[in-house]
Amino acid sequence: MDFWKGAVFVRLQEGGILEDFAVDPMLTDAKDWHTADFHLYADLLQIRPNQILRHKSTLSEYRKRYFDEIRHAGDLYVDPDTGIAPKHAGPAENYVRIGEIHKLLNSPSTRVLCVYQHVRAKKTRARVIELFAALRELNANIYSCSYESPNVAMLFLSLEQNRINQMKKYFRNYLGRHSDGRVLSY
Repeated sequence: MDFWKGAVFVRLQEGGILEDFAVDPMLTDAKDWHTADFHLYADLLQIRPNQILRHKSTLSEYRKRYFDEIRHAGDLYVDPDTGIAPKHAGPAENYVRIGEIHKLLNSPSTRVLCVYQHVRAKKTRARVIELFAALRELNANIYSCSYESPNVAMLFLSLEQNRINQMKKYFRNYLGRHSDGRVLSY
């Protein structure tokens, strides 16, 4: 699905919706990645290799330090293996937690944070609504938009309502009559 993600990111960057964009791959196997792997990942996402954030800490051993290392101030895509952690999540390194999302949204508060979400055993829209509600439980000022397919969704989050309104408008214009089943703003 990296190629699909890349197509979304290209359009949003070209449309001026995503600004100063970087990617955190949230690697669970970082020790096995070589320069060529980062270049391939960048190519699939249709970004430059220097847009990929690198870490000294690992998700499994030093999770807090891992997120503290993110110093990028622009828009950010985090790419956990599975997405946002549900209440009964599997291995923690496969997910980004709601508290971590809140921290990333506050650094800086104008950021758009993108999160890829796999969906199993329920409809994508139901899972997206559940996630958006859980995020707003901790902070009612989180604005969100999703671009959905039957098994996955790209979630866009910000503390700036106008940034999410731009995102929603972009997808509605681009998808036209198909946007009702694929785009949700919360």
